[in-house]
Amino acid sequence: MIDPSLVRPSARQLAWQRQELTAFVHFGVNTFTDLEWGTGLDDPAVYDPQELSCDQWVRVLVDAGFKSVILTAKHHDGFCLWPSRYVTHNVAASPSGRDVMAELSAACAEHGLGLGFYLSPADLHQEKAPGGYYGNGSPVVVSDIPSLGSSRFVYEVDDYNRFYLNQLYELLTQYGPIAEVWLDGANPTSTAQEYAFDAWFDLIRKLAPEATIAVGGPDVRWVGNEDGLARETEWSVVPFASGRMVAAESAPEVAGPSELTAADELRWYPAEVDVSIRPGWFYHSSEDSAVKSLAELLDIYRKSVGRNAVLLLNIPPDRRGLFAEPDVQALSAFGAAIRSYYDTAVDLPGSFNVLSLREDIAAGQQVESFAVDASIDGAWTEIAVGTTIGYRRLIPLDHSVTADAVRVRVLAKRGAADVAVTVHHDPHLG
Repeated sequence: MIDPSLVRPSARQLAWQRQELTAFVHFGVNTFTDLEWGTGLDDPAVYDPQELSCDQWVRVLVDAGFKSVILTAKHHDGFCLWPSRYVTHNVAASPSGRDVMAELSAACAEHGLGLGFYLSPADLHQEKAPGGYYGNGSPVVVSDIPSLGSSRFVYEVDDYNRFYLNQLYELLTQYGPIAEVWLDGANPTSTAQEYAFDAWFDLIRKLAPEATIAVGGPDVRWVGNEDGLARETEWSVVPFASGRMVAAESAPEVAGPSELTAADELRWYPAEVDVSIRPGWFYHSSEDSAVKSLAELLDIYRKSVGRNAVLLLNIPPDRRGLFAEPDVQALSAFGAAIRSYYDTAVDLPGSFNVLSLREDIAAGQQVESFAVDASIDGAWTEIAVGTTIGYRRLIPLDHSVTADAVRVRVLAKRGAADVAVTVHHDPHLG
């Protein structure tokens, strides 16, 4: 069996994990049609955010502790939030006319936030509009990328993959630096279309070598749900066989002993946890009263960042082009709580109700099981047990503990493990 203790993250994966909090911004024609998935033939005239302020988005996110933001540059409906030269179904055809990618890039640069984009592989506009490329049965031919302008890259692809590569080229060269490129497996189309993933990934690596390619890419995997929950046992070392994960992304266990036995390859493939601050991914005024509470957001934080994953929290701008006030208030409270409860440790002796454990993941993920003891009235008492640790493990306790000291006992490990422990108090746990 391949030795999992030897697998290490790349520099880009390590930098990505250390962000902890990434924001998702779902915005576009769906914001104005009140849909979650557009039709692909939506009239660009409906898109008219008259108070659009990417600066407001970024200031709110930075204040809440987020380290980067991912914009839905193109969702499944195919409407582009930048003036792409390869399709007229974009912001240039709308009353607004404003290049959202450019404005968000400028705001990120000003405030020190990383910039990413989501370019949906599925494209209903290219499937349904006259002359669309999606699933048109075109042959694979040698293609210059970009197709307009001087050629820099050559791939053998069909019409749609050439179109997709051209749009990737635009986004990667006009709005950088790009921190993350986010793909998606969701597909509301009814037409078969093969994706040239190898060509896509190659172009991203060449144009943005520091960018992580997430969810549908080689750097980061989807955790398997959209509820904000990582597994209690969440490994970053994941087994593959014949180039595919041994277990499904949504399986209860993706890297247990049986999966490892079936592997012909192991990869560092950490989990990203995506969830929306509202019930929907796009803004709906009917959901203004359904924004997640601080207690809910903190629970998600403990079960995502606190389970060896990165939290990708969606905040959808409203029809003005601004984060709505309920979302702004929730994010402000969330950021303040993280700083107060989870970035600030309790000095011992003292009382606490959350344990925080960390491994040095630059040296791999090694801990298979552990116990934590507290020194109470001069005696060591076991107060928690667990399996994996990884980047960070947050363990809420059933009740507050008052102790003079704490210690970690590593019960099983794959290799040398350097574990740090701190204690915290979260008043929302009771």
